[in-house]
Amino acid sequence: MKVFAKLVSIVCFWMLSSINIMAQESDLYIFAGGMLDVETEQIEKNVLVTIKGNKILDVKTNPDLSTLKNYLDLSDYTLLPGLIDCHTHLVGNWYLENEGFDVYTLPAATYGILGTVNAKKTLEAGFTTVRDLHSYFYGDVALRDAINKGWIIGPRMYVSGPALTITGGHGAFGNWLSPQIEFSDNLVSIADGVDEVRKETRKHLKYRVDWIKVFATGGFGSYGTKPGAASYTIEELKAAVDEANKRGIKVAAHAHGAEGIKNALRAGATSIEHATFLDDEAIALLLQQKAYLSMDLLSAYFELIEKNEDFSGKDLDGNNSEMFASILETFSKAYKKGVKMVFATDAGIYPHGRNAEQFSFMKKAGMTEIDIIKSATITAAELLGVKDQLGSIDKNKLADIIAVKGNPLSDIKLLETIPFVMKDGKIYKHEK
Repeated sequence: MKVFAKLVSIVCFWMLSSINIMAQESDLYIFAGGMLDVETEQIEKNVLVTIKGNKILDVKTNPDLSTLKNYLDLSDYTLLPGLIDCHTHLVGNWYLENEGFDVYTLPAATYGILGTVNAKKTLEAGFTTVRDLHSYFYGDVALRDAINKGWIIGPRMYVSGPALTITGGHGAFGNWLSPQIEFSDNLVSIADGVDEVRKETRKHLKYRVDWIKVFATGGFGSYGTKPGAASYTIEELKAAVDEANKRGIKVAAHAHGAEGIKNALRAGATSIEHATFLDDEAIALLLQQKAYLSMDLLSAYFELIEKNEDFSGKDLDGNNSEMFASILETFSKAYKKGVKMVFATDAGIYPHGRNAEQFSFMKKAGMTEIDIIKSATITAAELLGVKDQLGSIDKNKLADIIAVKGNPLSDIKLLETIPFVMKDGKIYKHEK
């Protein structure tokens, strides 16, 4: 009897496993009243998307639904590709610093715990992919891997690990300490000179990052640094680019000031982050190098306007309102000149999950709705080197799909509240 019972349990287990496998392999059909084709820039009507596993098997217009037994009815919705934010910090929570979130008193695990919360918020906001640029303790690497293994819910992540900076540069902790006190370790990679830059870049590659990030100028959030001042030399930046490129990895450069922007571009950086003081020569160089511009309007608004931070020691012209207006003007100028712009918000400076609020600022800066959406889909996928997998709803691409009620080309604010989110063929949010 024991042998028989064991055989029965084995057969039942095999049958259940077979059913699960069949369920996973069966096609999923989504019928939508509209679908934004980011390539043609048009909304196709009455679209059937067939999904198998984590990929899009087919996309058809005006299908015969009578031949289908089951399909997900989104006839009142418009489908879009999953959104991509090209500058986030999912384990970063700088907006909580005044509420006791302090790197000096909290254990490293705290960052990972909040990272899981932030990842879920970001995915449910419609961002199925992020480029995460700079974290402490390689927390972004751990978060990426946990999501990929299915341990937690979150967007697909491309990560950089800790950014490289100079002694006393942006992100270097302890700039305010007296000369006789030093940290035994630092939360960023402090590297001076070509050899040290190469070594730190190699270390990051060892720990399996997807990108290298360098601080090419000072920053707003670091004691004693000036956002407009260049830090690394062209030779130092070239060392990082050279080491990264050997492994097929690209470099993103934090650069507010014009000189730092130009240094990074001449060294071969793929993207420029922030670009607060971008000038005409830098714009021409962006176009010449075919590099990408990643300007975070939402975090700028959050710090300058919403929080009204005191940046009086940062050598800025005018008050915070004038500074934000200048950033919008710079964004507009680069866009009108034809620079490749990607959607990037610097999440972690502001509360996670609010990413889509930036779309309205981009529109205010003169960007068209279709170009705004492309910056967060097909252009962002191009920057990441995954245009063959992401960025549009097309056959053989990954099934990252969101949906909104209405036409996002006439109302970009629809993207601020997304009721349907699918990543890799799995539905993570469906509000009816």
